[in-house]
Amino acid sequence: MNTDALLIYDGDCAFCKQSLKWALEKLPEFCRYVAFQKVDFNEFGLKLNDVKSQVWLIEGEKRLGGHRAISWLFRQQKPLGWRTLGALIDWFSPISALVYRWVANNRHRLPGGTKECTIDDRP
Repeated sequence: MNTDALLIYDGDCAFCKQSLKWALEKLPEFCRYVAFQKVDFNEFGLKLNDVKSQVWLIEGEKRLGGHRAISWLFRQQKPLGWRTLGALIDWFSPISALVYRWVANNRHRLPGGTKECTIDDRP
């Protein structure tokens, strides 16, 4: 596992924290992680709307958001099943992006979600 990689998530979102907790319990390999509220995300070229709307994976100069960040996490695992899931997310990227966007937009309605999980519309 690349220990230099950093996952940035929304620390105010209960659904996001529950998802991270699930991943930490299920995935044998995991990178560093921090809530966007506790890191200078501008240092990575990200804006507030970027980090509020999706999870980000920072690896060197690489910036992966949303489903691509999740795919990266799965592809770092040793068990073939997790790596295969990561590859499938990549292979079906347009569909994966739509699913991720739907989950992100509705995370306040999902189990573990709260009002704080709501993403405000961008006019």
